[in-house]
Formats: sequence, C-alpha cells, structure tokens
Amino acid sequence: MDVLSVIKESMETYDRIFPLVIPLGIMVLLVSAFLMLGATYISAGAGFVRYSDITIMQPVNMLLFIVISLTGMFAFSFLSVGVTALVKYKRTMDELSFFKLANRAVKYSIKVFVAWFALSAISFAIGYIFKSFDVPDVLLALTFVFLWWGVIFLPETIVLDDAKFLSGIASSIRYSLKHPIQLVVYYVVGLILIFFLTLFEVLLEYIPAFYWIAPFLSSLLLFLFVVPFLEIIKCQYYMSTKYRITKVGLT
Repeated sequence: MDVLSVIKESMETYDRIFPLVIPLGIMVLLVSAFLMLGATYISAGAGFVRYSDITIMQPVNMLLFIVISLTGMFAFSFLSVGVTALVKYKRTMDELSFFKLANRAVKYSIKVFVAWFALSAISFAIGYIFKSFDVPDVLLALTFVFLWWGVIFLPETIVLDDAKFLSGIASSIRYSLKHPIQLVVYYVVGLILIFFLTLFEVLLEYIPAFYWIAPFLSSLLLFLFVVPFLEIIKCQYYMSTKYRITKVGLT
C-alpha cells in the first residue's frame, strides 16, 4: 500500500470507529489530567518528566507520581490495544460494542503494559543519567527512538497474532526490521501531527482565557485523534502486509 492510500483508508477507518474511540480516549485523558505534578508537565497533550525535580520530591508526591504514571501507562496501552482491536473487528466485519471490546482488550493490554513499563523504566534511567551529564536533548530523543522503534508494532502482534509477551516483542522487532518504510511513514506522520498539535497549544496560550486549559485541549486532540489515527496507520500496514486485509474481508 502506498502512503496516500494508507492515509486515506486510515481516515475512513477512523470515521467508522470514532464512536468507540471516544470512551477509550477520554479514559486516557482523565488520567493525564493528574499529571500536573511537581516533576511532570504536559506539552502537546503528552506528559513529560522534569528529571532534576525527581530527587527533591516528597515521599507522598513520589508515590503519587508512580501511581499516576503506571495508571496512565496502562490506560495508554488499553487505548492502543483497543484501537487495534477495533480496526481488526471492523475489517473482518464483526460487530463490536465498547463493553465487548473492553472485555477482550484487558488481557492484551496487560501484555503491552508490561513491555512498555520495562522500556519506560529503562528510558527513565537513561533520561536521568543524560540530564545529569547535560547531554543534548537531541541525542536523548534519538536514543529514545532507537530504544522504542522495535516495539512500535507490539499492539498489532499481540492483538492480531495473539502472540505471547516475549514472542510478541520478537515479532514486532522482526516486522520493524523487515518493513522500515512503514516505520518511517509512522514517525513522519506522527511528527507532522505533533507539530500542528504543539502549534495549536502555543497559539491558544496567547489567549488569556485559554492559557491554563490549552494543555488539556491539546490532550483531548492527542487521545481522541492523533494516537488512534497513528495506531490505525500501523494496523492498516500490518494487516495489509501479513494478512492481505484491505477495506473489508480478505483478499
């Protein structure tokens, strides 16, 4: 599938599953609303860590930080898995309610959550060390991309292939190595969407009445459109490559 076809079909798929995306996105949004702690901040809808503030956090705030971070990570895992499952069932013409989706998605979400938790812990340690030695942010960002690129397709391997935890990670890495162009498309589209999301937030902050709610409005767009849309793009590529599923059914 060429890039334009993937974008077009992803938009059509997003339109069809949007009613079920709403509760998934709002669930993650509600968790992200609690991320305005001393060591965290929200920009372009996403939560970021102030590494230098971690060491001076009070024990209660530290515990709250850990609980909210883990809850947010699971909610994000559930969103990614949920959208992937939605695309799967819509492509195979299976009717799916939100409660049916939630029931099926929990076991998949746990697998994805464990993998992302491990990578997040490693990322946090790397980020803390890099910041302690004043390593440029660009190098830190590139390190994160290298660390995470192989598990980009993890939700697809878990949901579509019903893979086990370790085999799902291995399958995701193999698929990423075999289809690097799909990764490039994913990252480029993601960067474009995040750029406009950041621009939207910055411009909104110039309006006094919207200054404090701008990050949450950008979070709304992030979890209701950007993240689901990027997940749909991955799923479209994965299904068309491995299963030859196009608009409906099998080809």
